[in-house]
Amino acid sequence: GKVAISDIRIPLMWKDSDHFNNRGRGQRFAVFCLVKIGTQIFDTEMVTVDRTLTDICFENLMIFDDVKPGFELRLEVYSCCMEEGPSIVNTPKRLARKISTSLSRATGKKLTSALESGDLDSILLTNPVAAGVKYHLLAETILKLDDAEASFRTHGLSILGNEESSFWLPLYGNLCCRLVAQPACMTTDMMTGYLNLEQTVGGLANWTRLYCVLRRGYLMVYYTPEEIEAQVDPTLKIAIDKETRIRTMGKGSAMKMYSFSLINPYSGETASRVFS
Repeated sequence: GKVAISDIRIPLMWKDSDHFNNRGRGQRFAVFCLVKIGTQIFDTEMVTVDRTLTDICFENLMIFDDVKPGFELRLEVYSCCMEEGPSIVNTPKRLARKISTSLSRATGKKLTSALESGDLDSILLTNPVAAGVKYHLLAETILKLDDAEASFRTHGLSILGNEESSFWLPLYGNLCCRLVAQPACMTTDMMTGYLNLEQTVGGLANWTRLYCVLRRGYLMVYYTPEEIEAQVDPTLKIAIDKETRIRTMGKGSAMKMYSFSLINPYSGETASRVFS
């Protein structure tokens, strides 16, 4: 089926002296998440975090396809301390200015020329002397099918590192998100074909040949496949869920040997339907 995760919220636990004392700029951090199921990997937007925030919020919606019921969704939080400048987006230009003063005169002239022309990409590609920004794994968690729910829910978060780490942020140790799973049977026909339905006519058992479709948690019963194309409502629509009782018959006539009964007792049904 499909699995989707959205509305990720990670609460922060600043000390009162840090959160309410806003004098000065303080440390700022660039934070993003990697979300993985098997070989499918998504990353969130990057957000800037400082002591004025109480939550790290990611608005991304990430949808995973062809997921097995036993999936493990691994969510990893990465952080990097931004000690220079107000925006990490401008890092290449600042870095180019900085290293232009510490390299040879010829290389410095190339960098100065590139800065003046705005062509930073070419000089950084041909002179790979600047190390990239390094992000560190700050926290992680694993979510499974049992964690999926339509509503917003809180999950545990394992925190890595400590206060001595440059990338460390004061996390509470949990995150909130919306994790939902959609079985493939909700969008595709899982099984189609003819079944015989046992009916009593004039006190005698009679078998009616019907075309059945198992889709979206229902066994939908038609007289012919053409009714589906004509968008005719099904003759019967039987819920198939965890409360449904399905039992093989296996006794009696040859028809009964290949029969099964369906009943949904929790929906108020008192009699089962027998198919063959």
